[in-house]
Amino acid sequence: MVEVIKNVVYDTDYTTYVADWGYPLFQAPAQKEHLGFFDRLLSGIFPSLFAKKWAPASAGLFAGTPKIVLPENKEIKDKELREQVKYLLELPDDQYNDQKLTSKMRQYIWETEKEYTSVINDYKSHIAPSYREFKPTYYNVSGIFWKSYYAQSYPSYIDALWTRDVLGFHAKWDMSRFIYPEDDAAIQSMLKNRATQLKAEVKDAIQKWITLDTEIEQQYRDVEMIREKLTTREERYFENSFYINIYDENEEKLKETGKKIEQKISWYGIRIKSAIQRMDEWFTSWLPFCTDELAISRSSVTSSLAGGFPFISNDMVSETGILYGINLHTWWLVIFDRYDQKLPNMNSVILATSGAWKSFTVKLEVLRYLINDIDVIIIDPENEYKILCEKVGGTYVNIATNSQQYLNPFDIPPKIEDVEYGKWDLLRSQIMSLIGMIQILIWWCTPEEEALLDKALQTTYSLKWFSLDADNYEGKQPPLMGDLMNVLEGMDGWDRLALRLSKYVSGTFGKVFNNYTNIDINNKLTVISIRDLEDALKTPAMYNVLNWIWTKVRSHKKKRMLACDEAWIMFQHETSAEFLFGLTKRARKYGLWITVISQDIEDFVRSKYGKPIISNCALQILLKQSTTSIKALNELLWLSEAEQRRLVSSSVGEGLIFAGNQHVGVKILASPEEKEFITTDVK
Repeated sequence: MVEVIKNVVYDTDYTTYVADWGYPLFQAPAQKEHLGFFDRLLSGIFPSLFAKKWAPASAGLFAGTPKIVLPENKEIKDKELREQVKYLLELPDDQYNDQKLTSKMRQYIWETEKEYTSVINDYKSHIAPSYREFKPTYYNVSGIFWKSYYAQSYPSYIDALWTRDVLGFHAKWDMSRFIYPEDDAAIQSMLKNRATQLKAEVKDAIQKWITLDTEIEQQYRDVEMIREKLTTREERYFENSFYINIYDENEEKLKETGKKIEQKISWYGIRIKSAIQRMDEWFTSWLPFCTDELAISRSSVTSSLAGGFPFISNDMVSETGILYGINLHTWWLVIFDRYDQKLPNMNSVILATSGAWKSFTVKLEVLRYLINDIDVIIIDPENEYKILCEKVGGTYVNIATNSQQYLNPFDIPPKIEDVEYGKWDLLRSQIMSLIGMIQILIWWCTPEEEALLDKALQTTYSLKWFSLDADNYEGKQPPLMGDLMNVLEGMDGWDRLALRLSKYVSGTFGKVFNNYTNIDINNKLTVISIRDLEDALKTPAMYNVLNWIWTKVRSHKKKRMLACDEAWIMFQHETSAEFLFGLTKRARKYGLWITVISQDIEDFVRSKYGKPIISNCALQILLKQSTTSIKALNELLWLSEAEQRRLVSSSVGEGLIFAGNQHVGVKILASPEEKEFITTDVK
C-alpha cells in the first residue's frame, strides 16, 4: 500500500486540479470508489467516519477525479537508476520536467538525501580525535601530549605590544583569551570599598608605629588611580581569562617547554600556573566553541588589555603578496609583497649552494605570481624552467648555435613612454649598447679600436637608411653583424678588430649573432634558454638577451618579473656586470622586478658590482651555504654568528629572508601538487 501511495503522490500532476485562484476543481463522488486520493487514504484509516460522511447519494467536492497516468521517459528507459537520475538532473531548465521523475527515481533521490543528511548531522564523529586521555597535569589527544596554563595574576599596567616577544617563542603552543566587560557603577562601588579598607590598614599601621608593607601602599595607589580613570572614562574595567596551551609529541619535552614559557611570560608580570586536575575543562575552553569552562579570570583595565593587541611578532606577513614559507622563529607564515610601495625597490637576490632549492624557490615564486597576473621572463642557463614553461603554456626560446630562434643585437629599441627624444637619441643609445656587447665578444678593445668601432657602426646603420636626423625608424630593416664586417673591411686599421669579430659572422658562432630577430615576449611566461651555448658565448648571449628584454620593457610599462638564473655568468666580464647593476638600479621605474640567482658567491665578492647589486635588492633570500661560501657571503652582508651558523646547518629549502630591517628564518613551503608541478629532480 505504501508503494502505491508513493507512486500516486510522486507521479501525479496536481496543477490540473487547481483553478486560477487556487481552489480545487473536485466534486464529491456518488460512490466510495470515486473518492480522491487523500479521502481514500483517510477512509482506510477511519472507515466508520467515511461510511457516514460519504453516502452513495451524497454530493460533495471530490467527484470526477481524472485517471492518473504515469509518464514514461523513453530516453532513459534502459539506463540504471543512478544514471537516469543524473541524466534528468543535468538537463537544461527548458527541457526538464518533474513529470519525468518516476516513483523509483524519487525514492532513490529521497534515500540519497537522507543518507547525506545523516552524515552531515553526524559531523562530530568525523572531526573528533581518535581518542583522548586526561591526566592531572596533562592530557593526551591522538598521541599528542598537551598541557594547559591559566593566568593567576595579570598586571593592571603592562608593556604595550608585549605579545610581539611572546609570540616569537619557539614552540608549539596556543593562547586563548576571554574578555568580559564589567558594569562601571558596580566596579566603582567595589573599588571604593577596597580603597576604604586599604586606607584603614594604612592608618592603623601608622597609629601603631608599624612598618607598613609596601605592597599595601602600592595597591592603594593603584586602586585610587583606577577609580580616577574610570570616572574620567580613560579606562574601562574588564574581567580577563587568559589561558595558554602547549603541546608536543614527547612528554619530557612538554615539561621542558612548560618551564620555558612560564619564565618568558613572567618577565611581563604575568604569573601562569598549570590547570591541575582541570585539563578536561581546559580542553573544552581551547576548542573554538567560545565557552570558558575554566572560568578563572583576573581584573584588567583597558590599557593592560591593549598591550596584548594586536597579536604581532617578528613575522614577515603582509596583507598582499604571495606565500614564501614558514617562519622558523614563530612558525607563522611568511607572506611578502615585492610590489610594496614602502620598499626602496622590487628586486630580489637568491644565494645558495647547488641543490639548496634556489631554482625551486624561483619556480614557486613564478607560479604564484602568474596567478596574480604578473608577466614573467626567465633567463635559463641550465634548462631548468622548460617543464614549468610547457605546463603553463608559456613561450620557450632556445638560443643556441643549432637553434632556429634568433635575437639580432642590431635591432633599434622602441621609444620609451613619457620620454622626449632628440633626432638621433635612439640610434646613439643603440650604438653604445652594441659597443659594450662587442667588447664582451672580442674580450676588450683599445680606445683606438673603440673609436673605429663607433664610426663603423654609424656607417653600418646609415647604409641601411638609418639617418642620424630621422625621428622614426619604423618599417626599416636593421643591419646584421655581417654588415658591420663589410664596413670594417673598407676602413683603415680594421685588421685586428675584424679578425676577432669574424668568427661571429662567418665563423663557428656566426649563426647566433648574425640573424634577424624572430621571437617576442608577449606571453605571460617567457623562458629564454642559453644552456646549449658554448661557455665562451654565454656571457655575451646573456648580455644580448638582457639588453633586448630591457628595451622591450621600457617601451611599455607594466608589472613584470625578470629572473636571471646563474647570474655569476654576468660577472665573467666587467661590462656585463655593470649592465646587470644598471638594470637593478633602473628597473623600478618601469614596473620591472629583477630576481638575481647565483650559487657562486665568490664572483659577487670579486666583482666591484657584487655588493651594489645585492644592496639594490630589497628582498634577499639566503638558503643553505657551505662552510667556504659563508665567509664570502659574510663580506657582502655582515651576518651575525647566529645567522652564519643557521645557514651552514640549514636543511634543503631552509635559510633566511632579509626584507629591509626584518631578518627571519624561513622554510620554503610548497604543496605536494606544486612540488610535483615544478620539480625537475631526476628520480
